[in-house]
Amino acid sequence: MNRSYLNAAMLLLMMAGGYESVSAAEPLTTDESPSMNESAARRLKYMQESGQSYRVSDADGKPIRFVSSPALRWTNPVSGVNDGGLFFWEDANGRPVAAAQIFLIPKTERKWLHEFQSLADQPMTFKHQGRIVWSPKQAGVEFKSVDGIDAPRSSPGARLIQMRRITQRFTVDDDFEGETENRLRLMSTPLARYSSPEVIDGALFVYSHGTDPELFVMIEARKQTSGEAAWFVALAPMTAYALKVQMDDQPYWEAIWRRPPHAKSATFTNFVYPPQ
Repeated sequence: MNRSYLNAAMLLLMMAGGYESVSAAEPLTTDESPSMNESAARRLKYMQESGQSYRVSDADGKPIRFVSSPALRWTNPVSGVNDGGLFFWEDANGRPVAAAQIFLIPKTERKWLHEFQSLADQPMTFKHQGRIVWSPKQAGVEFKSVDGIDAPRSSPGARLIQMRRITQRFTVDDDFEGETENRLRLMSTPLARYSSPEVIDGALFVYSHGTDPELFVMIEARKQTSGEAAWFVALAPMTAYALKVQMDDQPYWEAIWRRPPHAKSATFTNFVYPPQ
């Protein structure tokens, strides 16, 4: 999320609405949403409850678990966001498959934006009060092999050092409406660590604007048919605005500026909560 989200968010305000609930609890409303005048604990509770209001399933219809503890509590002094949380939905192995930033929109009293990015390798569906509000039809990440680094080490600590070295090879710029490029900083502590039968070790890092995540870097040490292991990396944006990534000072990956409204089938979307 960056400065220009204020304009996009104000557009989204005109599209706010709600649906009938699928849970026993009454749906949250903007009348119940907290402002900056209320406690940080109250705002966190609202973030958690609104995140839990989605019913999420994978391509096979199996439920995906919401992690109620925020992976990060962040602010962005440039955009004016004074309180936001980053939350994940995880698969059975603890791998994040979707991310959401939930934050109070600047210069509003009680309007909150939910911003989503798929981190999955398959489609998924988010339902709110019985209706589909987001259903990305494609994978949100595409893994590529990493050259120029030794095979994954045997210990978790040694592999973490290797993963950090991979992330440090990237240079990331956030392009503000095609006018201003902001160099993002690497947060060296991964926000998630996981493994699975196919993945020896995986971690999720972010490049941020201040403490506001703008780019996800997923790194995995994967088993190969040869019996050896190799490194793979995937990138995913946590912003609608353009990103440019270099690796070893060479162009590597980019995301274009995706203007609202965002299709329900896209791998990224955002809307004022509760959604229409």
